[in-house]
Order: sequence, then structure tokens, then C-alpha cells
Amino acid sequence: MSGLQRGAYQVWRVLVALIAAACVVQIFLAGRGAFGVHGAAKLDDQKSFDPHRALGEIIGLLAVLAFLAALIAWRNKRLIWLSLALAFMAEVLQHLFALPKHPWVSGLHALDGVAILGLAASLAHDAWRGTGSEPAPVPAATGDV
Repeated sequence: MSGLQRGAYQVWRVLVALIAAACVVQIFLAGRGAFGVHGAAKLDDQKSFDPHRALGEIIGLLAVLAFLAALIAWRNKRLIWLSLALAFMAEVLQHLFALPKHPWVSGLHALDGVAILGLAASLAHDAWRGTGSEPAPVPAATGDV
């Protein structure tokens, strides 16, 4: 494994841990935003959700960067697919589910956030514990050409 791949894996480990920690803060900011709503302004116009929105964009960016780091590290297919799922959930689904015109769909925004936290925490736990750090074994050559 090259030094670039090892470095990318270390970056990935840090990013998924940061995403998990940021998700905990994000849940707090959502609650803070909800209890800070004032007046009859539309939900999109409420300033109390600005920190939640800003951190959400940062989490999405970190998830995309984690996916790119997983591609560079090229440890195993599971790590790459789960990193892609994390990026998709954080960047695509969160924006789709945050449509105030459809409150039943918007309820999925919070559930997706909890799923992002769970996936990021699981990936970080495995990575820092060492479970996800070994590359997939390469099959031995059989001599058949």
C-alpha cells in the first residue's frame, strides 16, 4: 500500500469521526432552531435555523471529501460503498427531505440525519478500533495464465 493510500485512509478516519461529532451538534442546533422560531415568517425565513443550515452544508462537504479519501485509500469495496452512501445521504437526501412544502417528506430529514449519525459513528468506530483498516486480501496466484 502506498504512502498516499495510507495518508488518504488517515484523512478518511478523521473525516468520519468529525462527521459523527458534527451530527451530534447538528441535532442540538435543530432543537435550538425549532425553539427559536418567532413570528409568522415561513420556516425557510427563520434565522434561528441558520447555524443548523450552515453546519449541514459543512457535514455534506465533509461526507463528499470522506468518499473521495475512501476512493484514494482504496481499502476495500465496503468502505468505498458505505462512504458513498454517507455522502449521498448527507448531500442529496438531506436537501430533498428538507422541503417545507411536503411536511410528511420533510419528516424524513430528521430520520436521515439520525441515519447519517449512525453510519458515520459506526464507520468511525470501526476505523479507530482497527476493524476497517486492513485491505481486502489479494488471492494468491494459481499459475494459470
